[in-house]
Amino acid sequence: MSGGSLSIALSGLNAAQTGLDTVSENISNANTPGYLKETASLANQQTPGDAIGNGVTVTGVVQSSNSFNRQLELSANGAQSYANQIQSLLTSAQASFNEPSSNGIAEQMNTLYNNFSALADTPTQASNYTQVVASAQNVATSINQAAANLSAVYGQASSSASTMVETINSQLQQVASINTQLASTSLTPGASNTLVDQQNQVIDKLASEIGVTSIPGTAGQTTLLIGGVSLVQGGQVSAIKLSTQSQTSPPSTSGLNSVVLESSPQTTVPVTGGTLGATLQVMNTNLPKYGVYLNTLATNLANQVNYQLAQGQASSSSSSAGTGIPLFVNALANTPGSSSNTPSTGTPPPYNAATLGVNQAIVKTPTLIAASGSPYAAGDGSNAQAIANQQTATDGAMAGWASSVASVGLDVQSATANASNATNTYNQAYTAEKSVSGVAVNSQLVNLVNYQQVYQAAAKVISTVAATLQSLIQDV
Repeated sequence: MSGGSLSIALSGLNAAQTGLDTVSENISNANTPGYLKETASLANQQTPGDAIGNGVTVTGVVQSSNSFNRQLELSANGAQSYANQIQSLLTSAQASFNEPSSNGIAEQMNTLYNNFSALADTPTQASNYTQVVASAQNVATSINQAAANLSAVYGQASSSASTMVETINSQLQQVASINTQLASTSLTPGASNTLVDQQNQVIDKLASEIGVTSIPGTAGQTTLLIGGVSLVQGGQVSAIKLSTQSQTSPPSTSGLNSVVLESSPQTTVPVTGGTLGATLQVMNTNLPKYGVYLNTLATNLANQVNYQLAQGQASSSSSSAGTGIPLFVNALANTPGSSSNTPSTGTPPPYNAATLGVNQAIVKTPTLIAASGSPYAAGDGSNAQAIANQQTATDGAMAGWASSVASVGLDVQSATANASNATNTYNQAYTAEKSVSGVAVNSQLVNLVNYQQVYQAAAKVISTVAATLQSLIQDV
């Protein structure tokens, strides 16, 4: 009987010790990312046919989780990272325009039109021609710089995307490796829990980076999917790579970037979440759209000013009436007198924001600006005034640029609101998930006291049985 009592008491000691170890593990990892609260699972130990129990046994150390809450948290995590990255990149793109600013494109254009107005008032004053040329150069430089800035944002995004793909592939390998280890882990209570916690940490990062869907499997293993494309299944990994094409400066062509399987480049991985998904979205849609805004501005400004100049005549020109030469040219071509830079009765050539420049012939001789109407008349600044009037024209370059800047501002405003909403949604999902899997330290302290009392009670049984046996021995 004493043997049975001691055995029962010993099982109580072992169970209490496991419980104390579990509480200690929980408290020490209360703030560890990916950690799931553990609970010692105890069961009555009883021999079949024996009416009296034989103590308690530890059936396992169980991790607390809720698969539904977990999926909601992962989804919200990816959505939050996506929204934050969109906001960050669009804010950088907006800053590349330097608008509104005292030295931004809009202000430089205002100065140009104002100088044309001053030229119209006194077309015989040489300094007015020089001021027009200087302000035209400032406008072209501002547009060139905006194009370079936007290209830099695109380049940084592209570099970031490449780095993320390398990191993601490494993390996918980690998940597959943990899956393999979980499949071979012994059935010792809690033996696989540390691996599951490590796996959760990696999956949290992947959700944030690429928006994966995690499907739990047997023995703690997980399958990772994106839009139905499997990236990790068991110990097998389908690595990804970035598929890109060269972009112009400023970026103006949409949809040149995607993620494909490394082993099957024809299979596109539909990355629409996480930081990588946001980066691709901005590279494929927003930045090219903003590049088109800049190119449109360069084209409209050059075409409108050059067309009007072609209607007038300059005092120092030996050309016939109505053949004023262009002020804006393609600086890369550097052929201001060529047909590519000279407006005609046909469709005027497009201009690129990165290569917009000022006609070097006019820079050398500012009085070549056709300020006069056609035919030329001394003191006539009517053609310069016609250009100055473009400042307030509803279809002018100024109005178009204002609309473009406003569009970018609305994009940033919307992205900021979406980021705030996504953060709130994630916080709610995180709280709901942690209410099940998270460690409440106060509750663990209560469990600590309970297990200590169980341990003391079991120890008391052993000491009582030992004392009883000693007494019996002495009485024999």
